Amino acid sequence: MSENNPHDGTRERILKAAAEIFANQGYTRATTRAIAKAAGVNEVTLFRHFGSKHNLLSEMIQEYSALSDLTTLIENQLGGDYHQDLLHLGTVFFQAITARKEALRLILCEAGELPEIREVIVKVPDQLRQLLTCYFQNKIKEGYLKNLDPEVMAQGFLGMFFSYGIAREMLDSAIAPQVSQEALIAQFVDIFIHGTTEP
Repeated sequence: MSENNPHDGTRERILKAAAEIFANQGYTRATTRAIAKAAGVNEVTLFRHFGSKHNLLSEMIQEYSALSDLTTLIENQLGGDYHQDLLHLGTVFFQAITARKEALRLILCEAGELPEIREVIVKVPDQLRQLLTCYFQNKIKEGYLKNLDPEVMAQGFLGMFFSYGIAREMLDSAIAPQVSQEALIAQFVDIFIHGTTEP
C-alpha cells in the first residue's frame, strides 16, 4: 500500500495516532516522529500531509469534533419540529463528546496552558455555537421561542452535554447521572424546551 495514494487511509491513520499521542503526552511533549511511527508512516509523509505539528493539531480537532456532523444535520436534515430537531442535535453532540475522549482531554488540558494553540482548540466550540445560534435565531423569528439571546441559548444547550462528557469521560463516572443515553438526551431536551418556549 503506497503512502502516496490519497485513498489508502494514511491521513486517517496519522490523525488517529495524533489524537492518541496528543491526549496521552500533551501537545508539547508529543513529537511528529512518535506520531508518524504510531501511524506506520515516516515523518516525511506526515509533513507532506499536514505541513506542521500545529496544522496536524488543527486537523485532528476538526476531524474528531462533531462540527461536520452538526453542520450537515442543521443544513439538511432538521425537519422544523423543535423537539425532534433538538433530539437529533443532542444525539449527535452527545455521541461526539463520549466517543472522542482524546480530543476532549486535549481541549481541557492544553487550552489554558498553551496560548499558541488556544486559537486552534477554541475554533470548534465557537463554530458549533455559531451554528446553533443561527438555528435559534430562526426559531425566535418564527415566534416559536422566547425572545432570549440566541447565543446564550446555544451555549446553554451545548454546555449540558459538554459538562456531562467531562463528568463521565474525564472525571469519575460515578458523578455523572447513571441513565441511558436516550433518557439523558430526552431529559436534557425537555429541560431546554421548557426553558426556551413560550407557555
